[in-house]
Amino acid sequence: MGLFQRIGDIISANLNDMTDAFEDPEKRLKQAIREMEQCIADAQQETAKVLANAKLISAELAKNERLAGEWQKRAEQAVAAGDDNLARRALSRKQEHAKLIVALEEQVMAANDASQTLRHQLGGMQSKLAEAKRNLAALAAHRRSAEFTNRVQASEAAFHAVATGADAFGKFERMREKVERAEAEAGALAELRGMELPLTRAGSSLGSTADDVIDAELSELKRRLVG
Repeated sequence: MGLFQRIGDIISANLNDMTDAFEDPEKRLKQAIREMEQCIADAQQETAKVLANAKLISAELAKNERLAGEWQKRAEQAVAAGDDNLARRALSRKQEHAKLIVALEEQVMAANDASQTLRHQLGGMQSKLAEAKRNLAALAAHRRSAEFTNRVQASEAAFHAVATGADAFGKFERMREKVERAEAEAGALAELRGMELPLTRAGSSLGSTADDVIDAELSELKRRLVG
C-alpha cells in the first residue's frame, strides 16, 4: 500500500468506531497512534524529498531562463553587427533552453502540487493524531475511574465481611462472659456454704481464748494486791 493510500485511510478512519470494534480499545488506539506517528514521519520525509526536488528543478529552470536570455542578447548583438550566421546560432541555442524551460516549468508545477497535497494530508493526519491522543487520554481516565470504583467496592465488601466477623466475635465474647460470670457465682456460693461450720468452730475457739486472758489478768491482780 502506497504512502498516499495509507495517509488517506488514516485520515478517513473513524476513531470512535475503531475503539468500539475491539475488546481492548485502549490497546488498539495506542497501536493506531504508533501507526499514525510512523506514517507522519514517512510523509514528512516524502514531503521533504518533494520540496528538495522542487527547489532543484526551480534552480534549473532559473538557470535555463538566464541562459536563454543571454543567447537572446547575443543574437541581437549579432544582428546589430550584421552577422546573420552568428545570430542564427545564438537563436538556436536560445530555442534549446526555451524547450527545457517549458519542460522544467511543468515539473515545477507538478512538484508544487505534490508538495501541497502532502502538506494538506500531513495536516489532516496531525489532526487525527491529536484526536486519537485525546481519545486515548479519555479512555485511560475512564479506566482509572473504573479501577478506583472497583477498589472502593472491594473495600466496602471487605469492610462488610470484617463487620460481620466482628459481630460474630462480639456474640462469642458475650457468651464467654456469661459463662465466666455463672462459674464465678457458683464458686462464690460454694465458698459461702463451706464457711458456715468453720465460722462456728472459730467463734468457739475465739471465746475460749478470751476467758483464758481474763483468768490470767485476774491472777496477776491477786498476786500484786494480796501478795
